[in-house]
Amino acid sequence: MNQSFGIVLATLSTVFYALLWPLFKKGSEKLPAFTVMTISMFVLFLTSLILSILFENSLHLKFGSLKVYIFFALLAGAVNVLAFWLEIQGFKFMPVWQQTLIGLLLPVFAAIFSFFILGEQLSINLFIGLAIIGVGLFVAIR
Repeated sequence: MNQSFGIVLATLSTVFYALLWPLFKKGSEKLPAFTVMTISMFVLFLTSLILSILFENSLHLKFGSLKVYIFFALLAGAVNVLAFWLEIQGFKFMPVWQQTLIGLLLPVFAAIFSFFILGEQLSINLFIGLAIIGVGLFVAIR
């Protein structure tokens, strides 16, 4: 049951993330990239803050004991800024569908980074998948 629910959540998340790219491309037609990022991140910040206070009781956390985790959250935010900016800049050079095809490399890179940061194991299937994705990307983008 838990895995089925996880699949539903991941699928819904993917649908909403897929909606983001055309919205960002449309928004960045007349607005600079950092302005688009600022507006969307402000909405994300505000709603996250309110929901965190309401549902996670985050005002009562003891942040002193969470320094390492806060560091990783801050680092993720910095990486997100760079990735977000690069994504918006990429809209000027290719259609959204091509750009999101390149995003199919995400599981491979995530697995490699997870190996180094979290110690998660890599499998031969990952490398076979990488080869298949590489061939598919080459065919689709050409």
